[in-house]
Amino acid sequence: MKAGDVVAVVVLDRVAVGVRCDPESVVIVRGVRVRLGERSPAHGCRRPPVVSITPTAGGTKVRLRTPPNGRFICVGRAPTSTRGVSSGHGIYKCVPVERRRMAGYTVGIDLGTTRSAVAYVPGDEGDPEIIDNSQGRPVTPSAVYLTDDGEVVVGDPATDQAEMNPEQFADEVKRHMGEETEIALGDRTHHPEEISAMILRKLVGDAEDRLGEPVESAVVTVPAYFTDRQRSATASAAQIAGIEVERLLPEPSAAVLAYGLHEQKLGDARDETVFVYDLGGGTFDATLVEANYETSFIETIATDGDSELGGSDWTSRLADLAFDRIADDTGIDLRERSDMKEHRRRVRSSARDAKHRLSDQTRASLTVPMVAPEKGYNLDLTVSREEFEEATADLLAATEGPMDQVLADAGMGRDDVDKVLLVGGSTRMPQVESFVADYFDREPSKEISPDKAVAKGAAVQAAIASDRDVGAILPGSGSGGDGVVLFDVLPATLGLEVAGDRCVPVIERNTKIPTTVRSEQFSTQRPDQPSVCGDILQGESEIASENESLGELEIDEIPPRDPNDVSLAVEFTVSKDGTLTAEAEDLISGKQCTTTIRSVARHSDEEVHEMRDSLPPARDR
Repeated sequence: MKAGDVVAVVVLDRVAVGVRCDPESVVIVRGVRVRLGERSPAHGCRRPPVVSITPTAGGTKVRLRTPPNGRFICVGRAPTSTRGVSSGHGIYKCVPVERRRMAGYTVGIDLGTTRSAVAYVPGDEGDPEIIDNSQGRPVTPSAVYLTDDGEVVVGDPATDQAEMNPEQFADEVKRHMGEETEIALGDRTHHPEEISAMILRKLVGDAEDRLGEPVESAVVTVPAYFTDRQRSATASAAQIAGIEVERLLPEPSAAVLAYGLHEQKLGDARDETVFVYDLGGGTFDATLVEANYETSFIETIATDGDSELGGSDWTSRLADLAFDRIADDTGIDLRERSDMKEHRRRVRSSARDAKHRLSDQTRASLTVPMVAPEKGYNLDLTVSREEFEEATADLLAATEGPMDQVLADAGMGRDDVDKVLLVGGSTRMPQVESFVADYFDREPSKEISPDKAVAKGAAVQAAIASDRDVGAILPGSGSGGDGVVLFDVLPATLGLEVAGDRCVPVIERNTKIPTTVRSEQFSTQRPDQPSVCGDILQGESEIASENESLGELEIDEIPPRDPNDVSLAVEFTVSKDGTLTAEAEDLISGKQCTTTIRSVARHSDEEVHEMRDSLPPARDR
């Protein structure tokens, strides 16, 4: 096939569109899954992986896979769907386009504190599926190990080697996202975003190996209670990994989307108020969501949580029981010995395994040989589920405050909730399920897997973002079949610093976004003040220095005025993707200044490229 050729294209038995002149090139109509090696009943050509047909102003754009000659775009007449079509044809004129990487998948990624997962929708009418990693497992530990050769391994191979050289190991970096800190990995240090980028690189690489196609973009989930800086850092991690971020999706929204699709509720003419209790490895979110399944509207009403509370804290409590036993038996407290890092990690690893077993068993043993070698001591500790739950009761109780706050913010009671979803692997602990059941006086939903729901929901949103056949994926999808309409809320108050280390709120937490709020309540401090300057803050404290600074607003060369008069205004605008634009205006002179704080651009393009280039190479999977 070459530029200028005219080829016949036929729709074959409602399955595929075949290019007769080239048996290596078969165009697949959007929405159809085809197995490799199948042969067309009309002319025997092979059917390669799904490509696409897209209506355009000049006809229909068809993407052909024509190895080894790259990509062609053909313009002509053809049906854009095979629904109800048994045969048909169109004449296509092939024109060459710039050779570039074949358009690949958009996947959903649940980037967790302790474990991560990636999922996709395998065909426009398929259900989301978790993609197994190179070890054949559906979830990947969010852990990184730097080998002696300077290569990075991620996931299970990293945790397997952590005990040998703990200084070359890093995990639970999600808890540090957005912090101005560096994490040691061998003889180098990395920003949390860089460590997360290594994990994302592994997830995407495994997905490409399994799918046999490139992954070019992703929907990445974040805790609903993540601040602007934490969300920004997550997006930067994806950019460093070379992944285009279609959207940062709140984990509760993803879970509700997966639940609605799994239960075939999308398209039903009814609403549900869903409470999402999301206890992950390192974060906790309590979120109230209104779901209109008929129109596929999912609206976050209120959210609260703790970005430093998760299953890892339960592991720490179990490890403390072991450390106490070791100290009682040997007089050695491993927690206070800087030379016992390897032994502490072995105890913690055993505690994590015991924690998981206690979800199914009433007793579990922590066995760590030679944990105190100078004493020749082997740890052999049996812990009952009752002892474990008693040691962690305060952690569980700490989740009740955010739950109460969410209902109060929404002006609702517990009886107003129609469905309770448990999300996050840590909700598998029996004490969590019992606690939530007692709180709402009903059993939480068990229809979806707690540790797979978020990734699957993200995969659905990813399929929509990649311009798939939304109507087939989401029956009854509203807004003209454009997909799910997701309304998020602001997780923390946005305000402005004023004199006296005070913070004046401008947009309150749990305000629906996108939104614009203008506040005319500011003044100068003295008559001859030549300029005004203040930090843009995010947080709930009335004390400015206790909140997080996002940026700065400044107006200079302002005329003198009475400091007792209100003469300055600020306007904050938050877009649906979290971009904050702040504007200050002098009401006397009309002078303005504007600053834009983009949640996806914490690092400049140059910084992203530098970080990407400096990442240690990944060991071949």
